[in-house]
Amino acid sequence: MARQTKPLSSTQIDKAKPKDKLYRLYDGNGLVINITPNGGKYWYLQYKHPITTKSQMYKLGDYPVLSLADARIACQDCRKLLAQNIDPKTYFELERQKQENALKNDFKSVFREWLETKNYSPKTQEKMQNYQDELLAVIGNKAVSDITVPDLMLVLKPIEKAGHFAKLEKVRSLINQTLTYAVATGRSDTNPAINLKGAFKMGEIRHNPAILDEKRLGDLVCAMDGYHGYFVTRQALMFLLLMFARPGEIRYMTWEQVDLDNGTWTYMPNKTKKSTSVQMVSPLSHQAIEILRQMKEYRPYSELVFPSAITQARPLSENTLNQALRRMGFDSSEQTSHGFRAIARTLLEEKFKYDYRMIEMQLGHQVRDSNGRAYNRVQWLDERREMLQVWADYIYQLKTPTP
Repeated sequence: MARQTKPLSSTQIDKAKPKDKLYRLYDGNGLVINITPNGGKYWYLQYKHPITTKSQMYKLGDYPVLSLADARIACQDCRKLLAQNIDPKTYFELERQKQENALKNDFKSVFREWLETKNYSPKTQEKMQNYQDELLAVIGNKAVSDITVPDLMLVLKPIEKAGHFAKLEKVRSLINQTLTYAVATGRSDTNPAINLKGAFKMGEIRHNPAILDEKRLGDLVCAMDGYHGYFVTRQALMFLLLMFARPGEIRYMTWEQVDLDNGTWTYMPNKTKKSTSVQMVSPLSHQAIEILRQMKEYRPYSELVFPSAITQARPLSENTLNQALRRMGFDSSEQTSHGFRAIARTLLEEKFKYDYRMIEMQLGHQVRDSNGRAYNRVQWLDERREMLQVWADYIYQLKTPTP
């Protein structure tokens, strides 16, 4: 005859004192309470896994938070699951996970979880902050599974009405990527954002303003050459025009990237860093090298080639170059520092007849051949060196135009 376990009483549990080692009190039906050396009392269910038949211990709760009566109810619930060949430990863990997901099912939580997967730089996240605030204020607290197309229109239509089409596209993209992530992580069955295609005005595409008239371009070059502001700003502007890289790539340029002896600048273009991870090797014209030598002499202890006036540990601020252009008399509708790229892109092809692929490569763009293969950015180094020298000679000739 099987040995019968005498049921526990609350008094018996309360009086149980800790010992040097953990010990157990048995209530029957697999319900036990562990008494630990530090005085803790914890309910467990002893059982055999319904599939593997291996012995298992499943924690039900802490005493006295979980009373003796409640522990017996929890034990019975587990026994019912075992009678259906369901492992209670696995079952309740899944239930707990479902509850946690339900609490994290609002758009704000899913959006922030998705954002962490993108590994954006603090600077990029800062730029996105206004978009985030406006988006989350409208649908942030709504469950992703309940979001509908009309909900999304409440976010996007006011932006369209204001004529902020670039912002509209950015916010629409953030919504679409978040809801795609919600589907992928099991928070929602559908992504209503895919139904927004064609629902909004496109707006006029605006390119960065760029001076293409040769006389006015000469005025720009002369103005930069005679700029009386911060010396580093003047040098950075001229170097930017000679190299037509992105302003951020110039601002964060370090001496470690520069090889003056071989006349090269090796860096990772920001726009294609994640997609290709291919470094750009750019040749330097004689004029560009001279600017770098002057900067080395002017700021010999700075790791940055074009440091801020406030501290050599920081680069020129984002607006410094454009503000300098404004002070020279070139407003934002006529010329921006980023627009230097458009000047070079246009004139090198139209005036100097260089292969557009070589120009695109120098711009740091990904260039593919007829078979879809991307060219290595080290290619055409000699050809690009000659192109950049022709370009630099042309720019410097504009400083002293012929009568």
